[in-house]
Amino acid sequence: MLVGYSTACLRPVARASIPRIAGHEAGVRRLASGSRHFGSSLPAFDKPTKATPTGFRVYRYVVGVHGQLFLHDTVPKNLTSCFKNTDFLDFFFKRLRPNPASRTASADYSIISRHDILHAPVSSLASDWSDGAPFNGDMTTEQAASDLYSEACRLGDSEGYEWISPCGPELNLIRSQDAPIVFRELSDDGMLRWAGTLQETFEPDKLVVDPNNGYVYHPSPRPTRRKRQTREDSAEVQRYGALSLLGSNLVLSRLAEGLDIDPDAFDHGVGGSIEWKGRRYKLGLLGKG
Repeated sequence: MLVGYSTACLRPVARASIPRIAGHEAGVRRLASGSRHFGSSLPAFDKPTKATPTGFRVYRYVVGVHGQLFLHDTVPKNLTSCFKNTDFLDFFFKRLRPNPASRTASADYSIISRHDILHAPVSSLASDWSDGAPFNGDMTTEQAASDLYSEACRLGDSEGYEWISPCGPELNLIRSQDAPIVFRELSDDGMLRWAGTLQETFEPDKLVVDPNNGYVYHPSPRPTRRKRQTREDSAEVQRYGALSLLGSNLVLSRLAEGLDIDPDAFDHGVGGSIEWKGRRYKLGLLGKG
């Protein structure tokens, strides 16, 4: 699959998708090096130029349990077809927030909502509904952008797109196989890596385990724009949801030796324990406390 760039939001775009995003056709640049396979490493983003005015545009993405990001209709979904450009991934995931039409994406919802990302959702909507007017950058629509935004959020939520990553006139809808943010690496100095290059301090005393599948969760990253916590920005602190998933590769390579999931303790609200840097910490239980 070949790629170009949508300069409106510094977003790499599959070449196969370019004909369907007419509203951004003027903003798509060819890579200086010519054709390049989607699985290869991408060069840095070009400096943004003044964008041609465009209408409202919706894109749909899915996130897998390994933290890989795909366009919703990418087939197959694997290591070679996911987005890899770290600048784009940082930009995309920094803007993540709950779909305002979704109840299950709120930070106080204690159950992780999971979706099958390998198949299209069961829906009464056309499979390509986001590729047609008025969600394809159509400049002739008379609907206000705010109304289109609300309608797209509502339609997306009906298909399990519980998260969004807005960017100017574009709305990126996100359906996740598990938590929308997945920590993929843990360094020796205790820093978790997510998105492309973003990092968060590892807090082993705050881990929780899902008793149904053994998945381990860590408090979600906090947005970097605001350091203080006040009443008005408390929702911002929880913007990524309360918990994010520790990827299986991370758990197996960095934590497995010291991880003890104890089903006998589940009735007491304890998931077991984990050892990190010579200390042992209790594991919480998802949905308890």
